[in-house]
Amino acid sequence: MTKALNPQRRLVGGRAVVNRDWIREFTGASVGTAARWYKVRDEQPAEHRHPEKERLDGTDFYDEQQFRSFYTWFQEHKASKVLKADPELYELDPQTVVSINKAAELLSFTGASVIRKYQQANPGYFPDSVGEVEGPTGRMIQAFRVGDLQDFDRKRTGEKLGKAGRRPGPQPEAPVGRPSALEEALAAELSAHAGGEPLTATQLAERFVTEAIERDGYHPGLAAELSVQYGGPQRSWEYAVRNTREHHPAAAPQRTDADRRAAIALAALQKRGDVRGLAASLAREHGGSRDVWERAVKAARTIAGPST
Repeated sequence: MTKALNPQRRLVGGRAVVNRDWIREFTGASVGTAARWYKVRDEQPAEHRHPEKERLDGTDFYDEQQFRSFYTWFQEHKASKVLKADPELYELDPQTVVSINKAAELLSFTGASVIRKYQQANPGYFPDSVGEVEGPTGRMIQAFRVGDLQDFDRKRTGEKLGKAGRRPGPQPEAPVGRPSALEEALAAELSAHAGGEPLTATQLAERFVTEAIERDGYHPGLAAELSVQYGGPQRSWEYAVRNTREHHPAAAPQRTDADRRAAIALAALQKRGDVRGLAASLAREHGGSRDVWERAVKAARTIAGPST
């Protein structure tokens, strides 16, 4: 059974302060979202930052006026990030049926994979498919009614207060939030972490950056590689890489290109075996000349020893 909220408001030295349950009742936010607002307060502009907590009788309280200022900024900030749909979406007949690829294009998504991630990680967030149509390769792919896409777009306010952007509880008319491009790309991974400590998309991205640096070392182009691997704008990954290197310098050793290629070749040797043409395959997959990759494969054989 869900624990009932216990909103409290007190006066301290002429100032009104409120507890976390008051904030949740006022905004309709989930416990995870309310906690995340405070957790990432240092990323918010100073003039609109979530207030610092004050401990009173064993309970955390927050300055009410400062929170209201934060929440007004937060709503405006999120709404400003909502991607604008292609005008063509509202020029089409609502009964028209379009492919998943066309649906993504009309909603200004980066691709059909965004819709598939919504369906996998947040069932009910995106409109249901109404059938299938033939795709560009002749394979049957999902199809959606334009009217459903129009309704979805009208509800995108950027609030994203709970799972799948819905306010908690039975509120069918509650506004549907619109995640950032990085949140779209990491939707499935963020959902997998939903049961633990709340994470923002940036924090999860920085975790992936740290893992990549500890595994393969830092090298120019890391942000681009992570953008390809996980999706999302390269500039968002560049921000995550920069933050990780600034805050965890010990975890960011610089590796030469030769070291990086040797590490890639070693992973390929372990996965594929010492197959003929491995260097040529790696050159095609990662760029560079065959000679360079032959040296990388030779170095990887030395590291791996005779057992590979």
